[in-house]
Amino acid sequence: MNRIDWFYLKRPISMLLGSVLIFVLLILASFQWEKMQNEEYEKAVATLRSTHKIYSNMVNDIDLLDQYRTLYSDYKSSGLVGKERRLSWIESLESTNQVLRLPRLTYDLNPQEKFERPNFKVKRGVEVNSSPMDLSMGMLHEEDLFALLEGLRLSIRNLFTVDSCLITRSSPVSSSLDTQKANLTTTCTLRWVTIDAK
Repeated sequence: MNRIDWFYLKRPISMLLGSVLIFVLLILASFQWEKMQNEEYEKAVATLRSTHKIYSNMVNDIDLLDQYRTLYSDYKSSGLVGKERRLSWIESLESTNQVLRLPRLTYDLNPQEKFERPNFKVKRGVEVNSSPMDLSMGMLHEEDLFALLEGLRLSIRNLFTVDSCLITRSSPVSSSLDTQKANLTTTCTLRWVTIDAK
């Protein structure tokens, strides 16, 4: 009876075992396929993030470029960047003096030279130059000097620095101030700064 039962059961058991084996293989294959799909998904997400970061950086760079281009255009139109504009400096000085009406104002604009200051460094390809201007003024009082410098600052967008100023009284301290002629003599050295970006 055992032999007969085994004979009848052999085929269904083989089919069952084959089905279980196929089922296990299918499960393993599906796990493997899911793992591969997850890896592909992670790669796609990483690529998307990387692309998004590159895109964001490009947008930021374009924004910065626009800002710098605008600043550069402003600096160029004002005369800070490019060739020195000696005539505009003199015109600005004379127009400021027309408002102040100093008793005496003379100037001497010297040749352009390299702008140097302690610890002042510029990047390669950028050259910062300055044109020294010696001013000699007759003033009624000390405030005229500050009014002249402020008038220059407001009338022209160029950058200038004041290297030195020396004020001397024309009359003794005990004498009263004359409102018609210079009571003080001032000599100053200004530097008109220009940037040459190669």
